Amino acid sequence: MRKNNFYTLLTNPFVILALLLVLFVFNSFDPLPNYDENLWSYIGRIWNRKGIPPYTGAVENKTPGIFFLYAVSDFLFESNILFIRLIGVISTLISTWTLYKICVKLHTKLAGVFCMYIFGLSMNWYLFCGSYFAHTEVFMIMFSIIGFYLIMKCSDIENMKWYLFLGGVSVGIGISFKQIAVTTFLALIFFFLIYSAIGFSIKEKLKGIFFLFLGCLTSISLSYFILYFNDVSFYDYFEGAWLILLNSGSKAPNFKAYFDNFWNHLIVTKFIIFYLFIVLFLFQKELQQKPFFLAVILWFALDFVGVIASGYFYGHQIKQVIPSLSIMAGIVMSNLTVNNFYLKSINPKLIIYIIVILFFPYIQTYLTTKFLFKPLDSSSKDMGAWIRDNTNETDFIYILGSDEKLVSSLLESGRVSSSKYFNSIFITEEKHREIVYSDLLRKTPEIILKLKNDSVDVDQVYGNQIKEFLENEYVFFDKISDLEIYKLNRNP
Repeated sequence: MRKNNFYTLLTNPFVILALLLVLFVFNSFDPLPNYDENLWSYIGRIWNRKGIPPYTGAVENKTPGIFFLYAVSDFLFESNILFIRLIGVISTLISTWTLYKICVKLHTKLAGVFCMYIFGLSMNWYLFCGSYFAHTEVFMIMFSIIGFYLIMKCSDIENMKWYLFLGGVSVGIGISFKQIAVTTFLALIFFFLIYSAIGFSIKEKLKGIFFLFLGCLTSISLSYFILYFNDVSFYDYFEGAWLILLNSGSKAPNFKAYFDNFWNHLIVTKFIIFYLFIVLFLFQKELQQKPFFLAVILWFALDFVGVIASGYFYGHQIKQVIPSLSIMAGIVMSNLTVNNFYLKSINPKLIIYIIVILFFPYIQTYLTTKFLFKPLDSSSKDMGAWIRDNTNETDFIYILGSDEKLVSSLLESGRVSSSKYFNSIFITEEKHREIVYSDLLRKTPEIILKLKNDSVDVDQVYGNQIKEFLENEYVFFDKISDLEIYKLNRNP
């Protein structure tokens, strides 16, 4: 009886969510701020406190959803990153629960249980930046999964338009957190046509696609209108959120870097576990006859295109394919419990143990524990405090480069960058250098920060004008850790 009770607990979705909640919250307490978290915290801060919106006041290649979230966080808790990570934890739990419901509808409850374990544990992997629940992908994934669940409910013509509209709205919100969710939206359309629209006429299918597009465009438009009322023109939004993807800073610099990143993140890592499940899913004859078979494969394939698009293969980017992979793996593992799958049936409880052993985030949990007891580098906070003590609130500062310490120092200083190009990532053309130079002349910074011995970066990235501006108008003042401080020379 005790064994049965224990198995019942192991397969109870709410117990699984509770266990994952503990794991998520623990790993979210990693005290090291992520580079992106510092970037978005700065954008949220100047929008909330200074009325300087993204795109016109700060260049970053994201759609506005993440900026809304960080601005609200700054308004409520002065950019407390743990608040946004907690929202991310809740979002990941919602994603886990919704995937369970999808698997129950596609296959069985047991497939949903296995899917919950696989998705929840793998989302915490160090490979996937598992402690950083404040990334765009976390929220993009949640709204994308909800979109798929909603269109699975449109089983008749009467309720079709509402579920499809809301499904489109949901994925549109996902796109408003990250542009690459457009590949997920394409997968949503195929999922509808292959799985949900069985028995629908061509006219009804076209009508369904129309409502998906209508919902998607509605939520994207609403996200822009928030910017519009903050004096961001459509051109500024389109250039900053979409055209910027053509900027070389948004993609790997060359094919070698692309291939190296692919190899180092998707081949010689723990990610290869998922390849086994893909193969097993593809070669199960009984699944090939199911309506969802091709729909799930296309979901994975299109999201995989999204993952490989930039060529950087950052861990948080890879998360985009985890929902569809978890569904495949959950279904495959559930088939192992019956005799119709090449092998004799395996006890479901044993499968749960295997999943936990394979997918538990050992490295991330170890590092979080280690970092909780390790003194943090305080150079950025020290630099921020020094700038606050030596400048006025209305003074501008500027950082030369894109190093994490520089961006963190800008955030900690409480000051505003002289230019919307507040780091060097997207300064890739002469027109960008001209804008920065013009901004430096118009809003001359009291302080310029750069890394020690980083003159080559200044020369190559910013050009001779800005290099000469630094040499002629500023004097080296001091150094904190490896960050150099240059003060405006006010002597005649």
